[in-house]
Amino acid sequence: MATTNSAAAIVAPVAPIPVKSPVSMNELTTILIKHYGLHKGRYDLLVEYQIGVGPVGPNPASLVPGVMFGFGRVGLLEAKGDGPTSVDAAVVNPAPVKPKKVAVAAAKTTRKKPAG
Repeated sequence: MATTNSAAAIVAPVAPIPVKSPVSMNELTTILIKHYGLHKGRYDLLVEYQIGVGPVGPNPASLVPGVMFGFGRVGLLEAKGDGPTSVDAAVVNPAPVKPKKVAVAAAKTTRKKPAG
C-alpha cells in the first residue's frame, strides 16, 4: 500500500492577477469626473468605509473579538484646497467648445456684376 505525502497535496494559493494595471487615486478621480460630466471645479476622491465588529477567527473554536473594514462606496468631494490628490475638472475634462452661430444674412456673400 502506497502512502501519500500530505505536504505535497497542499497547494499554495495563487494571487489574483488584475485584468489591467490598477488605477491610482488621481486616475480614479479623473474617471469619476468624466463619468459625472463635470467640467469645472477641483475634486478629491471620497471613499466611504463600512466597519463591522464581532467575533472573527478561522474556526468557531478560535474566535476572538475583531473588526472588519470594507469599502461601501466611492465618489467625489469638492476640494477645499489644492492637495496632492485633488484633480481639476477643467484640465482633465474640459467643456466642449460650441461653434459660434453666424447670422444667415452675414454668411451670404453678394456678387457684384462685372462692369462693362
